[in-house]
Amino acid sequence: MITYQSVVLLCSNIAKSKQFYQDLFNLEIQHDIGVLITFAGGITLWEKKTALPLLYPGLKAVSNPEKPAQELYFETDAIEDFGAIIRNKQIKLLHDIDVTPWNQRTIRFYDPDGNLIEMGESMDYIVKQMSKSGLSPDEIAEKTWMPKEYIGMVLQSE
Repeated sequence: MITYQSVVLLCSNIAKSKQFYQDLFNLEIQHDIGVLITFAGGITLWEKKTALPLLYPGLKAVSNPEKPAQELYFETDAIEDFGAIIRNKQIKLLHDIDVTPWNQRTIRFYDPDGNLIEMGESMDYIVKQMSKSGLSPDEIAEKTWMPKEYIGMVLQSE
């Protein structure tokens, strides 16, 4: 049997990265062996100076691309509050809070090693807010690109 465990991020300063992820996301540590830290939820931090010789023998350094082709994705129902935290901490932004074509507000930023992170409003939250504003399930489905069955399930859970 194959089971997914974690995404592994290589970090130049494990202590700084550990603090970053704990401060912003309040992640619970499952394992901490100093050079490798695994958080509940599927994120592992691995210090580069330990990882690189094992992954790429003979290579002295690996740099993150300027425009990463992947991102870590988190959700919140308090996007404005989270955006204020990011701005107050002066964390490098890819973009401030913006609205996607499916009406989800997101903010994208970088961790200390340049890994891209997205924080978005949960689609459940968006659907419920649209319903409270008076939109019909059909209108919500059109605005969010979500299937009508999903809209119905979310609205029934209220």
